[in-house]
Amino acid sequence: MDAVHISPKRLAWLRGELAAWQAAGLIDGDTAAGIEARYDGSRRFALERLALVLGAAFVGVGLLWAVAANYEELSPTVRLAGIVVIWLTAVAVAELLASRFSGALPAAVQVIAVAAGGGVVFQAAQNLHVPAGSPELLGAWAGGALAYAYATRGRAPLVVAVGLGVGWYAWWAADNTGSYGVVACAMLVAAVFATALALLHERRTPAFATVWRPAGVLLSLVGLYLVAIPDGSFDATGVLWSGAVAVAVLVAAVAWFGAPRGAEGRPGFARGEVAAILGILGGGLLLAVWNPDGSMASPSGEALVRAVAGIVGYVLAAAWFAVLGTARALPGVVPLATGALVVFVTTQSFAIFAPLFSGAALFLVLGAVFLGTGVLAHRGRRLITEVSR
Repeated sequence: MDAVHISPKRLAWLRGELAAWQAAGLIDGDTAAGIEARYDGSRRFALERLALVLGAAFVGVGLLWAVAANYEELSPTVRLAGIVVIWLTAVAVAELLASRFSGALPAAVQVIAVAAGGGVVFQAAQNLHVPAGSPELLGAWAGGALAYAYATRGRAPLVVAVGLGVGWYAWWAADNTGSYGVVACAMLVAAVFATALALLHERRTPAFATVWRPAGVLLSLVGLYLVAIPDGSFDATGVLWSGAVAVAVLVAAVAWFGAPRGAEGRPGFARGEVAAILGILGGGLLLAVWNPDGSMASPSGEALVRAVAGIVGYVLAAAWFAVLGTARALPGVVPLATGALVVFVTTQSFAIFAPLFSGAALFLVLGAVFLGTGVLAHRGRRLITEVSR
């Protein structure tokens, strides 16, 4: 069996745990050595994975570009047949590699298969004279990628499928309304959807939960970031209502089937996670419908209160995700929450201090803000880690 590649930091942690288990008499030396031999902490793997992912992405873009080029010397039927052959070949090669190897190589070919599947969708639409700028085509591509991910239990195609699905939903929302507030709320609805799916996957397919949950975190923070900007044309449409129905069904499924216990062993932790993400959605909707008088140049008192509420809500949401990721050791959640908080502080600092300072003074003030944010984030992470133990 091929070694499982993990980061050197995780490998060092594993060695410490194995030593503690051996000292406690839970395992012997041979068992500890056998467990450690199953993992490889080489940093070269990160470069290998990066090269494979980039290569797959470029090949996928090339396939889509070839379809979009619409070569005049080839008939539509020949172009469709060609991209179908490429798609089926990529699927077959990915399955062959997955049966012999594990890791980034079969995942890279699966990404190529997903891209080729998109080429099939767009070429078929072109043959049927369907406009290429239609969100339905992106939705069909996302649905096919999602079906392929679940059929092969592949995380890489699932990541692409989630990205395509989010893009389709946001595009659909934008096409049905001229309000960016609706798009922001659509992202918050999708965040609840992704979080509920993550909880439903934790028992049987935990690897897929590690894809759905970070997607929910990212969508929540992006939605809150956008909805913090007042939108006077906000109006709930069928896009939001349809998403709300899907969310209600999934949340009911989590409540009915029962969510798994968290890593800390306390029951009901997952239901609390659903309650928190629903609270974030509710807060975002309140901000979306709250449109005070006054412009950005001369804001009213109500506008300032709304701005403060948006900032506080964003910081609280990012802090919640950081606590959740640390307490349950969820991969990818803490870096996402921290990065989003840094981006938020950066943009807010420019908006606040740019009119007050200029030149070197502006950079000095912003640098002090960033350093303070970094120190607080570091201290907060250590405090959360100590409390969660």
